[in-house]
Amino acid sequence: MEYKILLSGDGGQGIQTLSQLICQSAIKSGFNVSHIPNYGLEQRGGVSLAFIKISNKEINYPKFSKADLILILSDQARSRIKNYINSDNDILDILDFKQKLLENKISIFSYNVFFLSVIGKKLAGKKILDLKDLFVFLKSKLIKKPNWEQNKQAWDFGQDNK
Repeated sequence: MEYKILLSGDGGQGIQTLSQLICQSAIKSGFNVSHIPNYGLEQRGGVSLAFIKISNKEINYPKFSKADLILILSDQARSRIKNYINSDNDILDILDFKQKLLENKISIFSYNVFFLSVIGKKLAGKKILDLKDLFVFLKSKLIKKPNWEQNKQAWDFGQDNK
């Protein structure tokens, strides 16, 4: 089994944090993981990408050109990763969720946690990680932040969606 994830957004949207939490959870579940961060010199505002490969075998080569799952959190990122998009990808695009997030009063600063929750649910369904572990890692990373309750609300909303 090999599963490839491409997370994309703008610097400051938490792409690297999401990738770290996904990787920690998959490792805890006994998988081999590779993570290649990619971001420009202007870390805030430039495109931030994270290439994650999860496998039950040794990972000899971490790069890939076709992802199983793609997260797109910004227009700028969408144009940067367009060559990775094809009919076989499972795509989570902010444009498909924005209205629903606004209607349910999910803070823009918690969109990343919503998507982590949705991705976690998908990965748990594939037995790649345990949702409880992912939430524990998330909580330990963000509990001291002033918007923890908003993040928890976004997590819960993600569990109720797609």
